Amino acid sequence: MSWAIFELQHESYSTVTKKRPKSDKKKDSNICPQCKEGPEYYRMLYGQYKFDVDLAREIVADGRTAFEIDAEDVKHALEWAEIHRPHLAHIDTKYPGIIAHYWHPSPDGELLQGHVLIDGHHRAARLYESQEVFYAHVLSEDESKCVTMRSPLVPQEQIAVQE
Repeated sequence: MSWAIFELQHESYSTVTKKRPKSDKKKDSNICPQCKEGPEYYRMLYGQYKFDVDLAREIVADGRTAFEIDAEDVKHALEWAEIHRPHLAHIDTKYPGIIAHYWHPSPDGELLQGHVLIDGHHRAARLYESQEVFYAHVLSEDESKCVTMRSPLVPQEQIAVQE
């Protein structure tokens, strides 16, 4: 099965704040900004969205199947990601990525739904470059809502409680 990763194409700039717990910290992490300690979040659309990657990892640890992601979908996801090239040399590609659902209002008020890779961009980049298959877990709609910390559709008072 292939999952299409749909992202709004005109404003899909994304960033990842990668901060790992000490137990996963690599020896060279003092020179790699992607290997810092602490919580991890994925932000997209210039900060309009914020996803709790740590919570998403807890959710997908339930033994669910990871799906093969089509190379074209991986390529599309990587076009919008910031890849820290030195980080690719020491990442562990055995862990699948995580895809979440998200909803975004169009300029005419229509509610659009898509999928976004919230964890695994560097793993996907390394596997894509070596022409290997990238796998990802897919969150349900309800699980996606649970890991969404910020969104144009989440009331500001709810965001204040979560952050």
